[in-house]
Amino acid sequence: MISAFPETDILLAILAIFLVAGTVKGSLGIGFPAIVMSILPIFAEPALGVALLAIPIFVTNGAQFLTVKGWPEIIRRFLVAGITVAVTIFVVVQFVADVPSRWINIAVGISLILFALTSLLKLELTMTEHPAWQALVGISSGLIGGLSAVKAPIMIYTVGLKLPREEFMCAAGFLFFMGGIGLTAGTFSASLLNGPTTLLSLVCCAFALAGFRVGAMIRKRLSDKIFRTTILWVILALGTRLIVTNVF
Repeated sequence: MISAFPETDILLAILAIFLVAGTVKGSLGIGFPAIVMSILPIFAEPALGVALLAIPIFVTNGAQFLTVKGWPEIIRRFLVAGITVAVTIFVVVQFVADVPSRWINIAVGISLILFALTSLLKLELTMTEHPAWQALVGISSGLIGGLSAVKAPIMIYTVGLKLPREEFMCAAGFLFFMGGIGLTAGTFSASLLNGPTTLLSLVCCAFALAGFRVGAMIRKRLSDKIFRTTILWVILALGTRLIVTNVF
C-alpha cells in the first residue's frame, strides 16, 4: 500500500477512473465499483483500488438509501444480510495486503462477469427475505467484496426478490452501504487506509460525486437501454480480460 501520493500520471488516471465510474452510476444507478475495479488494476495494485473505494461506497450508498421513504423498515427487514456482509468484508479485508495481486485480479474478474451476466441475461431467481437467504448473500458478498469491492451477490439477490422500484433502490443501497461500513472499517484496521490513501479516497469521492452529477444529465439525453447494455458488455469484456491475463 502507498505511503505517499502516486506519481502525477497515475494519480490523474485514478481520478479519471473515479470520474467515469461516478458518471456511469449517475446514468444507470449501478456499476460504480465494477467500473473502478475493472480499469484501476491496469495502473495500480488492486488492493489500492479496494482501499480507495471504501469511503466513496460508504458515502454514495448512504445517500442513496437514506433519501428513500421508508428506509427504517428496510433496515429492519434486511438487517441480517447487512450485518453479515459488513462483518465478512471487515474480516476478509484484513488479508487483502497479503493476497497476491494475481488472485485479487481473478476475484475481481469473476465478480465483474457475475455482475454483467446477471444484468445482461436478466436472470430471474426465486429468493426470499428469510434470514438463511440473507446470511448466505451477506457472507458470499463479503467474501467477494472484501477482495474486490464488487458485491455481485447483493445485486443478484435484490433483483431476485422482485421488489418495487423504490424498495429495490433502498434495499440495494442499504446492503451496499453496510458493505461500505465493513470495507471502511476493515481498511482502516488493516492500515490500507492511512494518511495518503484516506486523503486520496476523499478526493476520489469528490470526483465520483462530480461524475454522478454529469451522469444524471446524460441520463436525460441518451437511451438508457443502449447505454446500459453497452456498459455491461464493456464490464464483461474487462472482467474476462482480467481472468485470462492472470490465469494464462
